Order: sequence, then structure tokens, then C-alpha cells
Amino acid sequence: MKKFDNLRIYAWLEFAIWLLIIAFCVFGFRYYHHKQMQQFKSYQIFMNDVDGLIVGSPVRFLGIQIGHVTKMQLLSSKTSSDIYVKFIITQKDLTLPIGAIATVEGSGLGGSKSLEIYPPDKDTPTDKIIVSKDSTRLNRVMSLFNQIFKDIEQIFTTIGHTATELSSDAPKVQKNIVTPVDADKEVIKFNSKLDKLIEADKKFKKSLQNVRKKHKESENESGKGKDNQ
Repeated sequence: MKKFDNLRIYAWLEFAIWLLIIAFCVFGFRYYHHKQMQQFKSYQIFMNDVDGLIVGSPVRFLGIQIGHVTKMQLLSSKTSSDIYVKFIITQKDLTLPIGAIATVEGSGLGGSKSLEIYPPDKDTPTDKIIVSKDSTRLNRVMSLFNQIFKDIEQIFTTIGHTATELSSDAPKVQKNIVTPVDADKEVIKFNSKLDKLIEADKKFKKSLQNVRKKHKESENESGKGKDNQ
């Protein structure tokens, strides 16, 4: 009986020793990982749409991987909702320029996403560390192109119709003698059709300006982002 009690004590003692060893290993690993993470520079941004970005997704600068995403959290309120994104730079001696642009893009054939960092826009200076830009989804691009093609089709249809009328109503040279009154009528008709063609050309240029304006507004809307130091 006494031997059995001693065995139980030895078993519990061995269990406690192994538990301490495992706890020490886990603590040591987490401490080492924490120290390693402290060596890397971290950045935080707020985005309206991450488009499939996840924790662990690569962070690229000009196409070169320089880090990865470490944390993501949805922050919502009654008025708005944003996504908090934290990432670290694992490449040594690398500091992102002030005003760098961050956006989400596809990084592979499987549909994986990455956080792409681009140099700041010289035309729009800012004091923000990182400016987040919403990702351009495929359906948004297709709808924009669809509207552009519709406007162009309508413009060319108008020009073609006007050109057809102009060619059909153009003054014809007759072999017989033409009175000045008839000649004036034909010239007036020709000038009228010519004015319509000029008007169609003006509409074409105006519609083209509207298309460029819509495209620029779409880029500006997708370029509105938030940042956090």
C-alpha cells in the first residue's frame, strides 16, 4: 500500500514537471515571437471595402512582397462602417513614403488577394502616412464601360443619320439650266444639313467630355480613403 502511494506521488510529480516544461516552452515561443514582431514596423489603416483580404495576406510594394496582414476588425456604427487593417513590414530598413496609396488587388489565379502599396500621388500632396483606396470591383468597371459604349453608340448613330440625310439632300447639278431661286433653295437645304452635322459634332464632343467626367468621378470616388497612423 505504501509503495502504491509512492508511485502515485511520483506520477503526479512527473506530470507537474512535464506541465512546467510545456508551459515554459509555450511561454518562451510566444515571448520570442513577440520580440520578433516588435522589430518590425507596423501600420494601421481603415478601409471601406477589403474585397476578400484576410489575415496573413501578403503586403506588396511595387509588386515586391514586404510584409503581411496581421489583424483585421470590422468597426460599425449607426452612420458608417469601416474595416480596421493592421499589417507589418518584414523587410528591414524599409519605410513607406508619406502619402503612400494602399489598395486591395488580386495576387493569383486562385482569387487570392493582397494589399498593394503604391508611391504617393505627386499631384495630390497629403500629410497622411497611408491613404487607403477602395478596390475596383469587376462589376463596377463593367458597368462603367457599358455606359461609355452606350454613349458612343448613340453619338455615332446620330452622326450616321445626319450624314445620310446630308448626302441624300445635297444639291444635284442638273444638265438643264437652273434658275437662281432653285439654286438658292438647294443651297439653303445643304447648309441646313451641314449645320445639323456641325451640331452633331458638338454633341459628340460634349458627350465625350461627359464620359471622361464620369470616369474621373468614378476614380475619385474609389480613391476616397481613410488612414490611421
